[in-house]
Amino acid sequence: MDRKTFESQKAFAGEKKPSMQRRCVDNDYTERRMYMVTEGRKPLFGKVVGRSMAVEPSAETPRIELSPLGKAVEKIWLTIGEHHPEVKVIALQMMPDHLHAILFVMTKMAKPLGKVLLGVKQACNRAFREVMPAEFVAVAQQHAKQARENGLLFAKGFNPHCR
Repeated sequence: MDRKTFESQKAFAGEKKPSMQRRCVDNDYTERRMYMVTEGRKPLFGKVVGRSMAVEPSAETPRIELSPLGKAVEKIWLTIGEHHPEVKVIALQMMPDHLHAILFVMTKMAKPLGKVLLGVKQACNRAFREVMPAEFVAVAQQHAKQARENGLLFAKGFNPHCR
């Protein structure tokens, strides 16, 4: 959406509501650009181990120990470039309950970044169903339906930080 369209629709949008799903209005999500994307909010990816007072390079240095699901999700995110050569993962930081990724769209893409991330999320949901116990998956699916969420691990859309 360009600025002119945005401004013309703004008057009819009603009261402004806070949202983590804001988009950069003037941004074309197919163009060459870097993005920081934050995803998740369910503590399923692992746990922090180590001692906060430990000095590097000690074995007690704090770090994240990924769960089997966390390892699968990390692998999926790190292989984005294999499926979409125009997107490079510059950095990926897994946290116990979410992740941060810095993505670089190196050349103009045929489809917007949101479509790429939709495929990543679908692969992560597939890994969730494969790795987690069936009872846990059933409860998560029921919760997602009740909350009108579209995914098991991640919310609909994505939260980009673009500049």
